[in-house]
Amino acid sequence: MIKAALAYFRENNYYDRLFILFRKKYESLGRIGGTVKIDSLRDKELEAVARFFGKTTTDLQRMEKVSLESFEKQLKNTKFASLDLKELLEAYFEEPLVSKKEKKEMAEQRTKHFFDQLASKYPGINNWLNYVRKKSSDTYWIYRLMADSPEEFLMKACHLEHAIAHLPSELERLPMFSQRITRDPHAFDLNTILGRLFVHLLAVDKCKGNAVIVPTDSEGINELLLSYNILRDDITNYVTCANLLAESTEGSHPMWEAAARTQSVLNMPLRELIGLTSVYPAGNKKMVWIVENSGVYSSILDKLPDAPLICTHGQFKLAALILIDLLVKEDCTLYYAGDIDPEGLGMAEKLILRHPQNVRLWKMDVKSYQKSIASIELSDERLKKLDAIVTSEMLPVVKEIKKRKRAGYQEALVSEMIAELSKENSQSL
Repeated sequence: MIKAALAYFRENNYYDRLFILFRKKYESLGRIGGTVKIDSLRDKELEAVARFFGKTTTDLQRMEKVSLESFEKQLKNTKFASLDLKELLEAYFEEPLVSKKEKKEMAEQRTKHFFDQLASKYPGINNWLNYVRKKSSDTYWIYRLMADSPEEFLMKACHLEHAIAHLPSELERLPMFSQRITRDPHAFDLNTILGRLFVHLLAVDKCKGNAVIVPTDSEGINELLLSYNILRDDITNYVTCANLLAESTEGSHPMWEAAARTQSVLNMPLRELIGLTSVYPAGNKKMVWIVENSGVYSSILDKLPDAPLICTHGQFKLAALILIDLLVKEDCTLYYAGDIDPEGLGMAEKLILRHPQNVRLWKMDVKSYQKSIASIELSDERLKKLDAIVTSEMLPVVKEIKKRKRAGYQEALVSEMIAELSKENSQSL
């Protein structure tokens, strides 16, 4: 009987569109019920369906919809009376009909089974797996990886367990760590899936029960890796400084002493910073000035060659953050000056939030903005970034930038910066 029914309904494929609609309706409801619109059916298809119901095409078109129950009822009036609609559809499509709810439940069961398999096979990453199980927004991409290739994910989980169990006890560069763990020096590169999973694993491990913050910017990732004694880049990651002194476990550092004595500028790589125990200004006061623009930096040093000054060269690299941390450790007050635009204010706020007791804004107020305002109008996309600024002392200048829709650049303030720095720092020079 089923063969006869298939032969009838498959003839010329006139029932394909209707049966596809029936299947979608079943998947939605989880039962034979509801109606489907027939406006997508072509003329020949409408004729076939109308003939099945014993109606004219015009009558069928007036109905606009066909109910699944009426089709099943009509099926009982044919020679295929022993069949129900679900049975017919499953034979027609050569697969069981499964509702969306059932599909979701089966998918959840498969996911649970896969997590159980991972936990049993790799107990060393259970803490991370338990976090991923909660399916927070930062784990959606991990679920997609699991679904796309479970076997490949199992292999990556093996590397992750080996990595977390064999973290370096002393500083080790990322390629060397990667070679030791996987025999591939690029396996944990940050542009690889395994590298991204490893960063996520470390972020979860580091939180120790607190809110998980997975870094997305390069320096945040570098800082996270360094907290586990893994160096990603310790040569080209540098900060520029002048007139600062430093100490290591062996005492006062002679290179910093010589640079301060000769008023020389140091481009200090991360490699040299991580071995220091303290950094402080060469003068009598614990005050240091920070600018992000190298042209501004050199212009100030031209007039004040003995000023304790740092240049970050735009967005903060890990080297700059570590140097700043070392200065804060010595309870130094840091005066930061950046461009008065959405990106510059974002950097300033990042520094304030990192060290709220020690960081002061320098030449980034409304008055300074009005003096440094440029002619180029800011795009709406850039202005939108200002909405993320929450530090109260920055809100007046945020409001002014939104009003004028232009950036202020610190090059216009160099003469004032030199005058203020000279006055404030005169007793320590």
